[in-house]
Amino acid sequence: MRKKLLLMSVLAMAALPPAYAEEAREPASLVAPWNAALESGKLDELLKLYAKDALVLLPNGQAVKEPKAILEFWRHLLAAHSGRYALDVDKVIYAKDDTVVSTLRWSNRTGDLKYSYDGVIYSVFKRQPDGSWKAQVQRWN
Repeated sequence: MRKKLLLMSVLAMAALPPAYAEEAREPASLVAPWNAALESGKLDELLKLYAKDALVLLPNGQAVKEPKAILEFWRHLLAAHSGRYALDVDKVIYAKDDTVVSTLRWSNRTGDLKYSYDGVIYSVFKRQPDGSWKAQVQRWN
């Protein structure tokens, strides 16, 4: 009986997601570094939030992997509108182990007004060895 109880306990614990999967379900842990980089206006800080082999699918359908192209995308995006920008987690679709798939919304804050755009950003975040979450794939819609 004790062996059965011990075995059931071990199986139940193994079925639970790791603590960092739960942590990533919290919107603030996914977007806080992005919003800090947007607030600072430093494009190189945004670039650091992508995994080394990240893929970004731009709104025009073009796929870019080179850091210079990703940086150029952000430069153009931020120059196109005035105001303060932020990413908000719309929902977490999947969270397990070292992967989180979520939808994000892009918003522009001008003064006291906040504008959210209809587009959705699909993002796959991967847990890095240092504990941070970096974008592995992003699709801007």
